[in-house]
Amino acid sequence: MDKKGRTNRLLSRLAVGLMLAAMALFTGCPNKITVKPVTFEVTFSAGEHGTLKAKADGIAETETSPITIEQGKTVTFTATADSGYRVKGWTCDGEAVNGTNAFYSFTVTKGVEVKVSFESNSVPPTPPSGDVGSFEDTGDGFIKITPPAAGITGMDPDPASLPGTEDYWKGVFRAGRKVKLSPYKLGKTEVPYKLWKEVYEWAIGTGYQFANAGVKGKDGSGSEEEPVTSISWRDCIVWCNAYTQKIKGEGECIYRKKDDHTVVLKNANDTTACDAAYADMSKKGFRLLTEAEWEYAARWQGRDSTNAEKYGEVWLTKLNSASGAKAAWHNVDETKAVAWYGANSDNKTHPVGEKRSNALGLHDMSGNVWEWCFDWYGNIEAGDGTDPQGAASGTERVMRGGGWFNSAELCVVGGRNCYNPVSSIFNLGFRLALRP
Repeated sequence: MDKKGRTNRLLSRLAVGLMLAAMALFTGCPNKITVKPVTFEVTFSAGEHGTLKAKADGIAETETSPITIEQGKTVTFTATADSGYRVKGWTCDGEAVNGTNAFYSFTVTKGVEVKVSFESNSVPPTPPSGDVGSFEDTGDGFIKITPPAAGITGMDPDPASLPGTEDYWKGVFRAGRKVKLSPYKLGKTEVPYKLWKEVYEWAIGTGYQFANAGVKGKDGSGSEEEPVTSISWRDCIVWCNAYTQKIKGEGECIYRKKDDHTVVLKNANDTTACDAAYADMSKKGFRLLTEAEWEYAARWQGRDSTNAEKYGEVWLTKLNSASGAKAAWHNVDETKAVAWYGANSDNKTHPVGEKRSNALGLHDMSGNVWEWCFDWYGNIEAGDGTDPQGAASGTERVMRGGGWFNSAELCVVGGRNCYNPVSSIFNLGFRLALRP
């Protein structure tokens, strides 16, 4: 080979070597290429007579401002007033937010400045404007709920914020719809097996019939304080009648025969009569929630705008969050604080009332077990309505709230689900409602 040929061959080998080195650099060592996360500076301060602390994902709670937080992370502020003082108000970039609550939480999308102020307990609080509804713990295991007289004005959420694009993530308070709800009382917890069994045994001896006896929690191996499961929708309405008769007398029973409202339903095996049940809402007996009542109770926050959206005058928890949570379902700390679900349930149900309550003082509205509602499952129609009871007919009844067996996104307050009224499963129970 001549000198020119040897030179060309050498150059060729050098080129191949450089190419292989480049390939190794860009494809063989990807861990060396890092993308710096986008961060924002959040400044915060407290006025006289109190302190303010901030905590975010990956950042320990601190009073030192500012803190630097990654985009998309949640920051939670805790205001602590001195003795004899209370929170007066919050601002975020100079705009009033969060009312007089002690906690404030949001997802970071930009740099902001948060301030909280305090005032003496001797100063009468400023009267609120607008009717956002109210609630009262009646001391009997129930919360009396009074929705706003003007109703709940529907709106549609940002689809990108929901767990999915399907219609069933959007709840019942839709744009073009206004729902008015009468006052109602709601059990603080799901019905525990202990209460179910007590009424069930009384009912069997009084002529009632059930399709299922119910079990303690997941599979009967739990405690009597765990929610009853493995009961059908038909079992639930008959049991509600039995409980009413036991406590208030048969005349106050809600569920009656469609064609003869004097006949109280007492047989869960009478599928035709049960599925066509008439609900006499003028009575004061125990009953299932309507779906609209369930969602309102799961989402109500009054004037607290934390992780909420405004529906007319009232603020309701965002559709993508568990009931009582201060952030979306993918914020593990917040979801675990209010719900038993797949990631923290240890594959079982738990005694009712152990998790943090929502704004109304209700426990387990998300997680532990799904809850039967009275309504037939159907599409949500536009238009105004008072005390709606869902579709006129159907094949499946509504259930809401998610359960111990499910992922976090299935426990959000906007998620709608349904099941055949004859079915009974290990993660489905119910909660009691009644007229005040």
